Amino acid sequence: MIYIKKQLLLVVIVINLLFIIQSMMFQAIAGDNNWAYDIIESKETNEFFYIQKSNRFVNINKQVVAVALGGGGARALVNVGILKALEEENIPVDLVVGSSMGAIVAVLYGSGMPIEDLEQLVTTDILPSMFDLNFPFIRSVIDTRGVNFFMEKVSPSKRLEDFPILTALLSYDLANGVKYVHTRGRISSEVQGSYSIPLFFPIVSYNGLFLMDPGILELTPTQTAKILGADLVISTTAFDELPYNTYDLPIRAWTRFINLQKEKNSQAIIDRFSDITINCDVGDYSFMDYHLAKDFIALGYKEAKKQIPDIKHILEKKKIPLDEQQKKIYVNQDLNLTKTFSDIKYQRLQYDFTRIKPLVYFGKEHSIFKQDLFREESAILQYGMIFQRGSMDLRLLTRGKNFDYLETQFKFIGLTPSLDLIGRLHFEEKETRLRSGYGLDLKYYNLYYTISFGWAEINKNNYLHNGGTFDLNWGKINLKGEGDLYTPSSGQQEVSDCQYVYSQFVNIGLGKNFALQPKLVVSNTDKNDLFSHPIVYRGLEQELAAQKNLVQTSLELDYKYRFPYSLEFFQCIQLKDVSWYQFVDTYYHIEASYAVGSGVACDLNLLGIKPFSFGGYVVYDLGDTSWRGSLSLDLSF
Repeated sequence: MIYIKKQLLLVVIVINLLFIIQSMMFQAIAGDNNWAYDIIESKETNEFFYIQKSNRFVNINKQVVAVALGGGGARALVNVGILKALEEENIPVDLVVGSSMGAIVAVLYGSGMPIEDLEQLVTTDILPSMFDLNFPFIRSVIDTRGVNFFMEKVSPSKRLEDFPILTALLSYDLANGVKYVHTRGRISSEVQGSYSIPLFFPIVSYNGLFLMDPGILELTPTQTAKILGADLVISTTAFDELPYNTYDLPIRAWTRFINLQKEKNSQAIIDRFSDITINCDVGDYSFMDYHLAKDFIALGYKEAKKQIPDIKHILEKKKIPLDEQQKKIYVNQDLNLTKTFSDIKYQRLQYDFTRIKPLVYFGKEHSIFKQDLFREESAILQYGMIFQRGSMDLRLLTRGKNFDYLETQFKFIGLTPSLDLIGRLHFEEKETRLRSGYGLDLKYYNLYYTISFGWAEINKNNYLHNGGTFDLNWGKINLKGEGDLYTPSSGQQEVSDCQYVYSQFVNIGLGKNFALQPKLVVSNTDKNDLFSHPIVYRGLEQELAAQKNLVQTSLELDYKYRFPYSLEFFQCIQLKDVSWYQFVDTYYHIEASYAVGSGVACDLNLLGIKPFSFGGYVVYDLGDTSWRGSLSLDLSF
């Protein structure tokens, strides 16, 4: 046992060393960013611009209409609505230039992504979910390689010079103190510099340049569009306003100062170089409000529509015709976003870089042998790591401080486009007993369901394993389920010794704020089984709810209040909504037991991209005639 513990300790030490080495070495490096650049001086301002060489910007034989997409975090998603309105009105868009979040929209749109697909993409939570936390936070808090890789994967064209629409991205070079314009290279390499905010997102470093977000100097890249040869510039804005008017705290004072300088500098450039400006009043919203993407798009669309008569008037004055053929650029693009969304949902993306990231869980138990639909409350910190590259996905998970628990999962992604090979290993030293298990599964994936089959040996007993999940939607009804069946395959056990777990969850929307949520768990496992059932019963007799041959149900009525403007704490933690719920729980084992209760839950986000929840409930057990209370924290990074 001592030898095994030392092995586990060695594994944990190696994991931590990998974290440190990876974080110290990590820097957003543009792999093929060795393009020569021209040094251009603005005649109007005497500023210098470093512009990557590109023949496409030299050999333009027509008047160019440019759209300069401003930044602003989630607020800058108004740009999607603006582009949608311009496209509907056949306004020609020959060039898109973006900075900060505007650069992300510019890349996706300029690459040839249909506006409908772009709208679908940003109104899901996929884009912010692709950001990872760095650990330790040496270079930056956030690791952005995942989201940059994702943007390149879903874009019809992968390199800026191949885009059907001329596209440029604005960064700022700290080494030379100049604005830097990206016009060539891979999306995953070039887009980073435009939204690199020191501390939060990593600075891009290559060829002696150190590139960051240019927002303080030119949040809306109007002057950049003119430098690139635009004859007419349509600019967009999504300026920030702080949700307070006192600045006695350092972080408030510093943020206020940055916002004042940012708006002052950008507005001066817009006033001087923009022909039409589409201002979107989003100051009351947070840069973290990605969950309000639909509202931002609707606002941008509305404000752009107001400006259409003026835009058409200027086009007519400059003798620039409307572009009724513009939409045909996208007709033959097959993005297969459904397949990509499915791969993200089931963590099947095959990264072209080595992705090493920490795992930290607290509040809910995570196990590779147990189901994911319902997770039990746990006050034990779990931690580990993920190693991913290409088709390989390795996960290690341990807990506590004695290193007597280890779970490992290896997944080979892409045996076929919808089939993976998954190996699992569990080791646990519990009191004087050693509990172990391992297995091998083939798993088939569909956007709405999965099916798995394989073999497992658990505590020296052999099983055939069959399992599956489903996730279905009908209007306001969402139905999820998960089932596992372990059938003995050794001669010492009977078929009657089959063990099963089935869990089901339904969410029925009732109006705008209410939802009815029935839950069901049926199982013949007990708490000592490696693949034991989850406990959804919240009464006092939870130990009885861990026995075999059990049926558990829960009926929950949930009221969710969503704040019109999300609340911010310390400029990085966001409170989006608060839920108040009433529930009735039952379990049946020989006889039925009941519990009723009420609880509150708060949904929070770190930087708008990493969700976690905090809450608590009180419950009255009708059988035991006693009260019980519990606080809960679900932290999953």
